[in-house]
Amino acid sequence: MAKKPYKELLGNRIYVNVPKKDESKIIVDENTKEALQREMLKKMSKLKVYDVGDIVKNVKVGDTVLVDPGKLKDAMVIPLSDDKDVLLVSPFDILHVW
Repeated sequence: MAKKPYKELLGNRIYVNVPKKDESKIIVDENTKEALQREMLKKMSKLKVYDVGDIVKNVKVGDTVLVDPGKLKDAMVIPLSDDKDVLLVSPFDILHVW
């Protein structure tokens, strides 16, 4: 893993990587848009852990996890650098480790 742009993640928190979303400049119909949204949801069902807080014990950096979709939509996006964003989630929102 590359050097983190911060010293340490504290507490009962987990950063997960944000999946890359393919940018599209074309206009699509509603059926295609729904299919693309379903595909993005599949990507969101397996998220790689970027970092864990100092008191998190059951999830490790590099684990692939399933986050509760209801909680995921409200997760805070944290910009770590110009080209790196992560999602902040709670360990209680992780349903299982793949």
